[in-house]
Amino acid sequence: MLDKRASINFCGGCNPRINRGKVAGEVKELLTSYGYHISFNSFDVNLIIYLSGCTSNCAQKYSKSDIPSVVVAALTVDTVIVDESGIVAEIVKRVRNYYEQLEK
Repeated sequence: MLDKRASINFCGGCNPRINRGKVAGEVKELLTSYGYHISFNSFDVNLIIYLSGCTSNCAQKYSKSDIPSVVVAALTVDTVIVDESGIVAEIVKRVRNYYEQLEK
């Protein structure tokens, strides 16, 4: 069975256009209910969710990691514009899709 460990890594929060804490909490709650182990600001994982509050994308921009990732920068998820109410669902979908591909 695949070890489903992911981390939510934050930017500094200087100019947030989304509520990063709320998004992170909802993502963690949903993914945990699906059996994922979610940590914060860790690199000892299989996947990183970079959560930046604005389009500068500092959460990922300053990371030197090559761990696979889902990148949230304000109202975009992996450069696709998403309505604010759909950000959590889009993140969860992308994380689940990533691990499903690994299991094939």
